[in-house]
Amino acid sequence: MKTIAISLQKGGVGKTSLAVSIAAELAQDAGAVCLIDADPQGSATGWIGPDGLDSELADVLLKTTPAKKAVIKTEFPGLSLLPTAGLGGHLKVFSEGPALQQPFCMKSLIKDIAAAGFRFCVIDLSPGWGPIERASLIAADEVITPVMGDSFAADGLEIFADNLKRLRQDMDTDRPGYKRVIVNALDGRIKQHGEMLEEIKTNAGGLKVYSVPVDPAFRLGQRKGVTIQSLQTAKPETREAIRALAADILQEG
Repeated sequence: MKTIAISLQKGGVGKTSLAVSIAAELAQDAGAVCLIDADPQGSATGWIGPDGLDSELADVLLKTTPAKKAVIKTEFPGLSLLPTAGLGGHLKVFSEGPALQQPFCMKSLIKDIAAAGFRFCVIDLSPGWGPIERASLIAADEVITPVMGDSFAADGLEIFADNLKRLRQDMDTDRPGYKRVIVNALDGRIKQHGEMLEEIKTNAGGLKVYSVPVDPAFRLGQRKGVTIQSLQTAKPETREAIRALAADILQEG
């Protein structure tokens, strides 16, 4: 099983939109994908999860509920969810307490997810850099960073790269791999967006740069509780961008 974390220490860059869309695309092509909602706000769960939850990620990490019981199937074929309750959820409490002494808690969870037969696991992370975020990153095979096409994008990538370097050094690991950046909500009508995309490509080093256009279908999908793959109103270029990214991930295994 390959595990992919979606992370950046900045809010409002579309991490959840991309995590859900990438997971759904992988499920469409490969089946058996688990999306872990590791953001205490529970945005991914609010999007594709059920109205009520019997258990959540925090229960699994606290070892009061086995992962196989907490993981639930979504209405999208092949896509399952390990949810986090936004209101009344306990992930924030776990992160501020027990997680401080359990740097490998997510690594253990990922082993359980793999044992359940999933081919891919996608982790949606908060904008923070706390114990849950760090534990998720060292448990992942790869991290993908989304940025917006604005003047803060380059700074955000530099901060993330520095944080990731220190994490690897502190934990004496080369995980996660880091080779993809997504410039999200790109609007071709805005000159600055095009300039920033070219700047990121020029300074990306060994990173492959993808772009996803601005598309109201993401908000519509969230409101309706469906993925953009289910919406006829999604832009063809949006679907193609997500499809191309998922195809690259699938090709690499």
